[in-house]
Amino acid sequence: MESENRKTKRYFLHLAFDGTNYHGWQIQKNDHSVQQEIKNGLERILNVPINLIGCGRTDSGVHAKQFYAHFDCIKEIPDKFLIKINSVLPRNIAIYDLIEMPPFANARFDAYERSYEYFIHTKKNPFVREYSYEFPHHSLQWDKIHEATEILLLYKSFKPLVKSDGERNVYTCDLKSASWEQVDEFQWKFTIRSNRFLYNMIRRIVGTMILIGRGSLTIEEFKIVMDEQSEFKIVKLAPPNGLHLSRVLYDAKLFPQLYN
Repeated sequence: MESENRKTKRYFLHLAFDGTNYHGWQIQKNDHSVQQEIKNGLERILNVPINLIGCGRTDSGVHAKQFYAHFDCIKEIPDKFLIKINSVLPRNIAIYDLIEMPPFANARFDAYERSYEYFIHTKKNPFVREYSYEFPHHSLQWDKIHEATEILLLYKSFKPLVKSDGERNVYTCDLKSASWEQVDEFQWKFTIRSNRFLYNMIRRIVGTMILIGRGSLTIEEFKIVMDEQSEFKIVKLAPPNGLHLSRVLYDAKLFPQLYN
C-alpha cells in the first residue's frame, strides 16, 4: 500500500472552455457540466477513477479563457496525453497543458487572485452574441458607470451585490481593480480582479452599473445602499454569456511549474 501511495502524483490541468452549453463547472445530478465532461475524459484515457477539483465555480453559461483543475493519479500518464484527452473531449473544452505538481498543491485554495472580463455590445452582432451581452435598445451614460465603478473599489463588503443561497454568509472580498474599456465603437469590456468572487457577484455588479448608466439608479442611491449594506430596490442580473474567467494566479515561487 505504501509503495502505491508513493507512486501517486498530483497534476494540474490548464484548460479553457466555452460555457454556452453547460450548467457551469461543477458536477450536478441532472445537468451537463464541464467538470463531468473532463472527469469522463480522464477516466476514459487513464482507466482509473478520477476526483477532479477546479480552481472555482462558474455559473451556467459562463466561459473560462483560463482555468485550472487538479487530480491525483497512480498510473503513469500515457504518451501524447494532450492529443488523446483533447480528442475525447467536446470541441468547446480545450486542455492546454498537464503539469506535475507537489502533492500539497490545490487548484482551488492556492489560487490567490482571479480576473474576470465582461463584454457588452450595443449594436446587434450575430458573431459575438454568445460571448457578449447584446444591449442595443438603450443608451448608457458611461461617465456615471465609470464613477460608480471607482466607488466600488472603496468597499470590502459586497452584500448588496451578492445573491444569498442560504448556505454562504460571507460577503467580503479584497477587490484589486475594476474598470471599463471601450473595445470598439459598439463594444465595452469590464475587467475586475479580486482574491475571490461571491455568488453572482460580477453579474450583479454589471447589472447594477447598467441601471446607473440608464439613470434607473443614481450614484447617491448606490452609495447609500453600499454604505448601509442593505438591498437595492431594483436588482438586475446581467446574463451569463458575457462573462469570462480570464486569469487565475498562483504563487510563482511556490509553484514555478505553472510559469515555466
